Amino acid sequence: MQIRQIDIAKQLNVTRMTVSKALRDHSDISHEMKEKVRGVAKELGYIPNRMASQLQNKKSHTIGVVIPDISNSFFSYTVHGIMDAAEHHGYDIIMAGSRESERVEKNNIFKLLSLQVDGILVAVSTHTTDREIFEIVKRTKTPLVFFDRSIKDAGFSCVGIDNVQAAFKLVSFVIQQGYTKIAHLGGYSDFSVAKMRCEGYRKALAENNIPVNNDWIIKEMFDRNSGYKGFKKLFSLENKPEVIFAANDIIAQGTYDAAREAGIRIPEDLGIVAFGHHEFATFLYPTLTVIDGSPKAVGQKALNLLVEEIGTSGKTIAQNVHLQAEIEINQSLRLKSQ
Repeated sequence: MQIRQIDIAKQLNVTRMTVSKALRDHSDISHEMKEKVRGVAKELGYIPNRMASQLQNKKSHTIGVVIPDISNSFFSYTVHGIMDAAEHHGYDIIMAGSRESERVEKNNIFKLLSLQVDGILVAVSTHTTDREIFEIVKRTKTPLVFFDRSIKDAGFSCVGIDNVQAAFKLVSFVIQQGYTKIAHLGGYSDFSVAKMRCEGYRKALAENNIPVNNDWIIKEMFDRNSGYKGFKKLFSLENKPEVIFAANDIIAQGTYDAAREAGIRIPEDLGIVAFGHHEFATFLYPTLTVIDGSPKAVGQKALNLLVEEIGTSGKTIAQNVHLQAEIEINQSLRLKSQ
């Protein structure tokens, strides 16, 4: 038999309204009564009717999250941050993965809208260019915040790092160690994150009067196989680079595979640096020098910002929030002092 609020009220000899307010942590109810109500509710096995609450409050207390690649550890740690912040704010999470497909991404967002979630967090796929689904989101007045990856000028807030500045910072650090022959394994130019990271790479070379060698810029997908193939292309050239700057740590992992297969030692024969994060960087051997994108902090900040926008019914000005990215020096690049 399903336990109802009236059953708790009868046992405590109070009204159902008192029970309802106590379970909602209403200020009208004393702390002692709240504890009594919660104790009896637990003892009887009471399960709140979320659907009824949603109908009454016109809120689902649910947030939808769309990520492009569940196997990418960056997004795994971002989701950790999102879930921690959601628990703090009392929200449940509905997860969806786009598998780097714009079509799947659109379907996921449409389904989340049909479920009437209170807000949506999205990191777009590498192929996303169509704004149609995001225009639909605007028309429904559902708050949405991008994280890590976004659609430029779409009219929604975004939380991430400054990709141009972070790439510039990392490549400048490599140059400070005495390297000039630096290749870049990145993503396709129509993918905004890839474009910005390549821009930062070019900017660092230009500011240090190092000419760009277009043979050393290879644009593929943000995956392990692209890193493997990119390495093969670079090392088929007569003029080979000293360092590879990978647009993410998954690409870097692919370069490790190919380097090991070719008998190229890291960092003795080749330095490798990448965008990434601490947990994955220390998983590789030798450990990978990265510009740390702080995925957990990005997830927490994105969720907090979305909750703010939900509180104002989405009536906020879109903002780009850039978290600080720091270089984590590990073993994949020989330093001046070594």
